[in-house]
Amino acid sequence: MRKIAIFIAVSALVLLGAAPVLANGIPKLPHAFYGSVTVNNVSGGGGNQVSATVNIGDIISTQNPVSTVEGNYGIDSLYLLVQGYDIPDGATITFYVDGRSTNQTALFVAGGGPTLMNLTVSYTTGGGGGLPSAPDIESNLFGEEADFSINTDGEIQETIEATSEDGNLTIVIEEGTIALDEDGEPLDTLEITVDETPPDPPEDAHIIGISYNFGPAGATFDPGITMTYTLDLDDLPEGVDPADLVIAYWDGDEWVELDSDVDVENSTIIIEAEVKHFTTFAVIAMPPPPTPVLAPAAFASSSLSISPLEVDIGQTVTISLLVANTGEEEGSYTVTLKLNGAVEETREITLAGGSSETVTFTTAEDEAGTYSVDVDGLTGSFTVREVAPPPPAAPPVTPPAAPPVNWTIWGPIIGVAVFLAIFLPIRLRRRRRLG
Repeated sequence: MRKIAIFIAVSALVLLGAAPVLANGIPKLPHAFYGSVTVNNVSGGGGNQVSATVNIGDIISTQNPVSTVEGNYGIDSLYLLVQGYDIPDGATITFYVDGRSTNQTALFVAGGGPTLMNLTVSYTTGGGGGLPSAPDIESNLFGEEADFSINTDGEIQETIEATSEDGNLTIVIEEGTIALDEDGEPLDTLEITVDETPPDPPEDAHIIGISYNFGPAGATFDPGITMTYTLDLDDLPEGVDPADLVIAYWDGDEWVELDSDVDVENSTIIIEAEVKHFTTFAVIAMPPPPTPVLAPAAFASSSLSISPLEVDIGQTVTISLLVANTGEEEGSYTVTLKLNGAVEETREITLAGGSSETVTFTTAEDEAGTYSVDVDGLTGSFTVREVAPPPPAAPPVTPPAAPPVNWTIWGPIIGVAVFLAIFLPIRLRRRRRLG
């Protein structure tokens, strides 16, 4: 209850202290923290500075940082308060001891706490027996000197950004980047200077603008540094395409291209790449890749087909084959059909590289026999049969002649028949009248 009462009282005092800045709005209620501090596995004692940052919004500096008493903060001493005008609930809070990140986090809640947060950090202490000495990176970036904080794990404690004097090159090293020297120790120096005599570029390539030496050589960064070059389109040599520009580094023997993003906005070229170590860097216009040499056209014939294999005189025989261009260039080719060794027909075709076509011939022979076929070295044959003669026509059938009429016999008979046919009916009529 005593802690809660103290927290409420402190919150009220903070609000009252903010009265002069009400023009900017009323800050949100603070989130309060307390706990122990352990440095290098030993209780931190008194006088260690405990602070916190947020990833969203700005913090009011009231009770941030606070000092430890007998290895604690917020216990018989002031709470650590995280408060601001624009910090949303759920923002990530990161805790520091003497400026070194503890790599411990919590989520902000307006009016939250008091929340227990025991902090632990490890680093090299100074020789004077007082507060631990803060390791720094001494830098000279494009002629500007500055110091930046780094912890004993090589983690950079603030974002470092620097731009060259001509404004063409900007580097950004994000907070939290692990920066180590060639021996794997936390980096203690940074330097970027103009390279007056850079190594020669590859054959037919050009160095565009100024080259820079990044030191110390062998320094590594995880994640990589963002390097951005900004160039004027009019400054490119004649014939150089912006798409051929890359950021490259010198590895001691040759220039090595980095995976670079190139954008053109109006007349400005923006080239960006990620750098994970230090050496000499430059923008290089690489020569375009050589035009590939295509294999010349080459032709091959296959799959000879003859159909039918036997025909009568005058009937059609179809001869076909497959012709393929096995090269890469387009080319023309003449296909020759020979029958019995003599050229019968030729056909010219044009094929793209890697394509094929079926070529077809037809022939009809008027003599019987076996014909040999040769088409570009593919051989076969067909047979023309002799046409059989038609069978002889049958002689006409003549009906047998009628025997001669024997009129000596047939004359009287015919006469009697005629007589009877005429006079017999007359006689019969007369009898009917008389009767």
